[in-house]
Amino acid sequence: MSTLLPPAYPVDAMYSLVRDAIWEVRDQIQAPDALVAGSVLTAMSMACQGNIDVLLPTGLIRPPSLFFAMFGQSGERKTTVDSLVCTPVHEHDRAYAAANADALAHYEATLRMWQAKDAALQRKLAKAVQQGEDLEQYRDDLVAHARLEPRKPAPMRIVHQNITERPLMEALQGDGKSIAIVSDEGEIVLKGGVMSKMGLLNKAWDGAASLSLDRMDGHVQVTNPRMTVSFMIQEEVFQEFWDKRGHTARGSGHMARYLVAFPASTVGFRRMTLQDHTWTCLPPFHDRLNELLIMADQRRANSDSRTLLEFSIEAKELWVRSQNRVESLMRPGECYFGIKDFASKFLEIAGRVAAIFHYFNGLQGQISRETLERALDVVDWHLDEFNRIFGDSNRVSQLQQDVQYLGYYLLNRYWNEGHDKAPWNEVRTRNGSVRDQKRFEAAMLELWREGSVRFDTESSGRGKGKRYIYLNHQQFQVIATT
Repeated sequence: MSTLLPPAYPVDAMYSLVRDAIWEVRDQIQAPDALVAGSVLTAMSMACQGNIDVLLPTGLIRPPSLFFAMFGQSGERKTTVDSLVCTPVHEHDRAYAAANADALAHYEATLRMWQAKDAALQRKLAKAVQQGEDLEQYRDDLVAHARLEPRKPAPMRIVHQNITERPLMEALQGDGKSIAIVSDEGEIVLKGGVMSKMGLLNKAWDGAASLSLDRMDGHVQVTNPRMTVSFMIQEEVFQEFWDKRGHTARGSGHMARYLVAFPASTVGFRRMTLQDHTWTCLPPFHDRLNELLIMADQRRANSDSRTLLEFSIEAKELWVRSQNRVESLMRPGECYFGIKDFASKFLEIAGRVAAIFHYFNGLQGQISRETLERALDVVDWHLDEFNRIFGDSNRVSQLQQDVQYLGYYLLNRYWNEGHDKAPWNEVRTRNGSVRDQKRFEAAMLELWREGSVRFDTESSGRGKGKRYIYLNHQQFQVIATT
């Protein structure tokens, strides 16, 4: 039976405030653990990125911002998870919306007054031209008036979805603005205009000191941007994007900035109950999110500098050993040779995660060895996941993927429910992913060849009998207990 499924997400690597919230959301919503963890880390990235920078042992100063790309089929409850986990962020944006409305009303009133004065100046200038007066006497008035033209306030919100280059730059305009591109429909992000500017996204991830955009209608200047990106995408939609722009995404180093995850689906294995949902672990997580969002607003309003986090000596020593380990595995023939782009950024991403763990959990002093170990456990999982999805030595054929999926489906839908056989047509039509008859039959034949299943027909005595898939007790018992 296929063993290509990813291992369980290392939720236990999180500190208790975060770990317990992840377990509670996973159990209540019955979504994949990696999907829930990705949403939680996305929220933490958004909350922390406006407050801190991290000094890596390499000497580079970076924002703690993270990029996530999660793969899954429709119905994985990503919308539900994101809405639940990120409630304080969405409430924060609603408060921003009210402030934006007031600022826009003030701008429009000021603009009308400015336009009235401008019209008066134009009339005075036209009259001077008609009377042959020296126009130089009006120059100072015109220059002073032009300098008073009000600037339309940039929308103030954290979460964006479909955004193009110009709106993105305007959202980041100024010093240290903090935003996020978050969507449970990754197609919106991948087909949005901003993905045609991967270099811009790369610089935002780096926290570039300065970005600028020149257009006929003005100049947009951005310094020290903070940006989190997180989206979920269906495999078929991502493949379409990858066929067209995958070479650019890998070649530019853009994809190497993402923590990717393709967890086993829970669709078809969830069980509804009538019990009321009692939330005990998520509210403290929300409280900390809200506290950090407010702190970021106050910090920016007061033009206060962000907190710079550094690593302890013990953590730096662990960093060096980890870097040397991963570096050696990027040699030709080694396991990370095919994903050198992500492996090269592995330690920087781990450093960002460690900074988030340290700050979000209210730890004092320098980032400790323990905190870095926890971050390495998490990013190690994503390193192997990146290798599983994109590594040259781990390319998985469609047949292998189908065998993997159907084996997992039979295990969870039938064996774990106490059944050692399954109706052939029921499995084919209800499994969710492998419904094409030729693909289904090919995968079932492969499961039969490896000894996981056998097929037989049970006659009802009234013509052609019903076909069943019989599960090999020895095979499924071993798998179910591992």
